[in-house]
Amino acid sequence: MATTQQRQHEIAAAISTAFVEAYNRNEPDRIDDAVTEDFVCHHMASGSELHGADEYKTRIEDLNAAFSGFSMSEEVLIVDGDMAAGRYRWSGTHEGLFEGIPATGRTVDTTSLTMMRMEGDRMAEMWVYGDGRGLMEQLGIER
Repeated sequence: MATTQQRQHEIAAAISTAFVEAYNRNEPDRIDDAVTEDFVCHHMASGSELHGADEYKTRIEDLNAAFSGFSMSEEVLIVDGDMAAGRYRWSGTHEGLFEGIPATGRTVDTTSLTMMRMEGDRMAEMWVYGDGRGLMEQLGIER
C-alpha cells in the first residue's frame, strides 16, 4: 500500500505531466482534469494572475503561437504534503508575438520554478518564478 507521501508524489507527477503534455502537444484541454474549478496561477515576474483553466489554456496557446518548436520538460519535482515544487525547462524559436514583442527569430532555452498547492488530486494554486530577464536577453530585448 502506498504511503500518503507516495500518493501525493503520484498526484503531483500526474498534474505536472498533464501540463507538460498540454504545452508540448499544444493541447490545452489536457489540464482540465488537473486543476480545481477555482484554480489560480500567480506569475511572479509579471505580477499577473490567471484564474481558472480557461485563462491558463490561453497561456499555453499563446506560448505555442509565439515559439515554434515549443518544448517543455520537467527536470525536478519535489513533494511535501499538499505542496510541490518543480523545475521546468522550455525552449522554442520566437516566431510570433510574445508579450507585445514581435518575432525576433531567436531560439530561447530557459527555466522556471513552479510551486503548486494541491487539493485532493488537483492543483488549486500555482506560483511561477521564471527567468524573465534571461529570456529577454536571449530575445535581444533590453528592459
